[in-house]
Parts: sequence; C-alpha cells; structure tokens
Amino acid sequence: MEDNELYDGFDKEQMVEYAKEAKERWGHTEAYKQSQERVKKMTKEDMDRLREDGDKFMKVVATHINDDPKSPEVQKLIDQHYNALRTFYEPNLEMYRGLATMYVDDSRFAAFYEKYAKGLSVFMRDAMYAYCDTRS
Repeated sequence: MEDNELYDGFDKEQMVEYAKEAKERWGHTEAYKQSQERVKKMTKEDMDRLREDGDKFMKVVATHINDDPKSPEVQKLIDQHYNALRTFYEPNLEMYRGLATMYVDDSRFAAFYEKYAKGLSVFMRDAMYAYCDTRS
C-alpha cells in the first residue's frame, strides 16, 4: 500500500505532516519499522476493511461509555483493542499506556473518539490504563 492510500481521507498536506511526524517521533523504534513493513504489504481493500472493522468496534465500545472502565465487559473489549494493534506492530504495555495518554492529550486522537461519544477519549484512556495496571 502506498502512503496516498494509507492516508486516504486526509488532504495531501495533512498526509505529509502525519507521516513526517510519525517518522520523527517513532522512526527509530522497532514498532515503527514493523508497522511500515506490515502496511506496505496491505492492499487498499485490506485498509478499507480495517477502517470498517474499527468503526464497528468503536461503536460497540461507545455503548459502554457509562460502564466502569475496569468492568470485565470493557476490559474484554480493551483486550481486543490491544491485540488488534498486532495488525501493525507488536505492542507492549508501556507503549499501550502511552497510546492511551495520546487519546486524550492529542486533540486529533481526542476528536476521533469524541465523534463516537462525548467523553470516549477519556473513557478509552482510563480503560487502557486499567488494562495495563492489571497486567504489569
């Protein structure tokens, strides 16, 4: 898959900016290298399916917005979320906790989750923190 397909839906300027930022922040990491290799092997259809599956998954998570982030039902969903990252790279709990923080601290991530439900970015962060805490 080419970068223009990976960032489909973003304008050219955003695409270049996001790719540059990712490389600057994480280009030295094994996860970044794994992600680059795995994405290169994906087709546009693969990415479309991942987007569709991700959208369906987030709609399910959003139905739990009023549940305790530590509840077994929510934690089962968070486990699915954690393991889905393996599509791109092999995560660890430290990385996952950092990703959870970004879901709230980075306005782009927050906006993505907030479109599903008000407060979902904070809910995801809290549920992901709980996931990490029980596995540390």
